[in-house]
Amino acid sequence: MINFSKSLVPSQGNIEDFCYGLVVGTIIGSYSEKFFQKHGRNPDNDELIDIYYTMSLRSAKIRKSILDKLV
Repeated sequence: MINFSKSLVPSQGNIEDFCYGLVVGTIIGSYSEKFFQKHGRNPDNDELIDIYYTMSLRSAKIRKSILDKLV
């Protein structure tokens, strides 16, 4: 994922923010898809809040991992 995002040139911002957004978007998209496959419906607001809360707890670790790979 990091190598893929390095090959794209963001028109605004910097590569670190672009990679972070790409990874977080992929994680949330994957969660939503797996949830739909398991339950046959999209997550409701409470279930989305759960994933957003979990992501907020891990965002610093995700960002650090991305920065380590970019260097």
